[in-house]
Amino acid sequence: MRIWFLFALLILFSTQNVQAADKIHLRGIKGHDDRVLIEKYQYPWSAIGRLNSEIGGFCSATLIAPKLILTAAHCLWNKKRKVWFKPHTLHFLPGYRRGSYNAHAKGKKFHIAPGYDPKKINNLPKSANDWALVELATDISPVVGTFALAETSPQAYNRLKQRNIHYVQAGYSQDKAHILSIDNKCQLKKYEAKLDVVFHNCDAVNGDSGSPIFYLENGLPTLAYIHVATTRQGESQGVAVSLKRIVSYLKKNGMWTQTQGASKPSVPKSSNEQKQSKSQSSALPSPLWR
Repeated sequence: MRIWFLFALLILFSTQNVQAADKIHLRGIKGHDDRVLIEKYQYPWSAIGRLNSEIGGFCSATLIAPKLILTAAHCLWNKKRKVWFKPHTLHFLPGYRRGSYNAHAKGKKFHIAPGYDPKKINNLPKSANDWALVELATDISPVVGTFALAETSPQAYNRLKQRNIHYVQAGYSQDKAHILSIDNKCQLKKYEAKLDVVFHNCDAVNGDSGSPIFYLENGLPTLAYIHVATTRQGESQGVAVSLKRIVSYLKKNGMWTQTQGASKPSVPKSSNEQKQSKSQSSALPSPLWR
């Protein structure tokens, strides 16, 4: 009996050690896990949400205009069927936490980055075009607020670096799928001017795709990059798309006037909080290149 008891303890400890090792080696965590959970969804956290797909996967997204969110393009691609999701099958849930959320809006129309091909091999040039804009069917900005957009460039990157700007990354990680987690110790490592991407050390994993990397300007959030991937070879680095091409697209297509800077919520959150539909699965998305 004593032998079986010791054997059971050995199995228990072995399982715990394996689970701990899996957590430590979760790709996208650079060294120590610096993520912090956000329990109260006050602005600006209220403008960041989970983007749920029809097949149960999810990514992260940010409201940048009354009816417009920014996310990663691969989040809108159904890998199993090799087709784009239909816009109305996507659900944006800003302020999502443990089954409740501040607001809810369905997709209405996509704007996929020019040059993005979901069927191509995953590499850095592909990641440079891995962004998408989703027009929403309803305006939820009075409830959750919006982010301002930075007109990023190599020059702007260097100017902010000289000012020692503090960056924050916030998203819905695969291991923290039901609550927003943030890394407020983010550091940008390099701006790749040819592709307009930056390498960073934010602790971002699966599910964080499309999540904002932003800074505060006069107390208001300014979105500068969105996380889209983690490198596979060598030292693990996060890859984020610069807003340079995104801002250019918005201006070219007459959508820039919609993004009129950061705005705080004007409607009390408590009166608009809702419960998540049981039909919206919490299954994780297929992993990106890692």
